[in-house]
Amino acid sequence: MPTLRAALAALSLLAALAPATDARGVSGDRGVSGDSTETAGPDDPMAWARAVVRARHAVQAAEAEADPEAAADLAAAAVRAVDALAADPAAVASLRDLRLRAQAAYEAHHGPVAGDALAPAEWAALRGPALAALGTNYAPTLRDPAVVAAERAEAERAAGPAWLFYPAEAAAEIDRQRGAAGRLSRSARRNPSLLRQIRRTLARRGVPEDLQYVAVIESALNPRAESWAGARGLWQFMPATAADYGLDSLSVFETGPATDAAARYLRWLNGRFDGDWHLALAAYNCGVGRVERIVREARAELGREPTFWDVRDALPRETREYVPRFLAVAEAMGARSA
Repeated sequence: MPTLRAALAALSLLAALAPATDARGVSGDRGVSGDSTETAGPDDPMAWARAVVRARHAVQAAEAEADPEAAADLAAAAVRAVDALAADPAAVASLRDLRLRAQAAYEAHHGPVAGDALAPAEWAALRGPALAALGTNYAPTLRDPAVVAAERAEAERAAGPAWLFYPAEAAAEIDRQRGAAGRLSRSARRNPSLLRQIRRTLARRGVPEDLQYVAVIESALNPRAESWAGARGLWQFMPATAADYGLDSLSVFETGPATDAAARYLRWLNGRFDGDWHLALAAYNCGVGRVERIVREARAELGREPTFWDVRDALPRETREYVPRFLAVAEAMGARSA
């Protein structure tokens, strides 16, 4: 491998030759992956420098991609591209920041990865504020993502998805919704074929099938439902949101297109709230901007990421009841053991 000084000199020359980038700073051809990284011999600093440029573009592509499925593939490619450069001891220090970014993008989609030479403080920075607060000497043992995913799937099969659970102090709120949940669940059970169609669409879009209960509490599974506020259809889309997701005044009442739009919208909301489905559901009910503002204020006050239960009292009354009602319906429909 070339020395770091030779590589940096080559990088300076390549700066003028690097591919044009789009508005997000990503290589215009988007054809970057770890699989195509050149292997350079000790007398070929230019080839190694080109590999560094490609690795940087791979990381930028993973960070900028909005579609979760594409981003997951790009994140894996970015890690491979950076790993391919790490064999040269002289290069490790210069690539450390790029490696942290690549691993952060990877973990966002694939879960924890096996550690190597990162220092405890760097692991804390990579894994977020919660670990950083434990101190620089705290270095968690990272595990194979396939093992983590298998254990998570088994736990969910045994007890239900973790996001359907709630803190003990919220049990009274869920109990207050059981009467309405019982009526809604009885109505939903009369239309099993519609629920199956909804579940298939949600699964195809990569969102939890339990989100079928949003349609239950929104419209009692009535595709022709309309509210006094102007919300329409099975998923009670407001006109502006319906238009954003490709629905017109007719398709908003059609089960297939409306459910596909709802799945995409819910997945987007989940991303806005860093995977917190309770907050995503609250935003579905009262609007993303309002919930984001309340979350920002709570974050500043608490010094950590707030949950729905932290901010519940600051939300509109209907939204305060929305998530507990969803959880009560999920329990009534058998989503998990009570």
